[in-house]
Amino acid sequence: MSTPDFLFSMRLTGREQVGSILADVTAHVFEHVGCAPDAVAELVRDLRAAVMPDADRGEHVDVQFRARVGSCEVIVSVADHEIWRTVRRVPGDSPGSGRP
Repeated sequence: MSTPDFLFSMRLTGREQVGSILADVTAHVFEHVGCAPDAVAELVRDLRAAVMPDADRGEHVDVQFRARVGSCEVIVSVADHEIWRTVRRVPGDSPGSGRP
């Protein structure tokens, strides 16, 4: 049985929220869709590098996670302007993937 598509979005403000919450949520989302720990760590590192320079400007940071079978997309906007986007392949539903 395939995992259904999902969309999760959040709005963060301030360096503390952006730094800690964004890293935690990103890691959990990508672990949930079956990514390996090293791939999750790389994604969190890349995302923080892209977002943290804008975190001190006082603008809100919007993050969307869009998962579909085989991929998960992350879109980051600051003050309603997209600043970063990536699509990562994720494992399909298979024995040993940790998903039903």
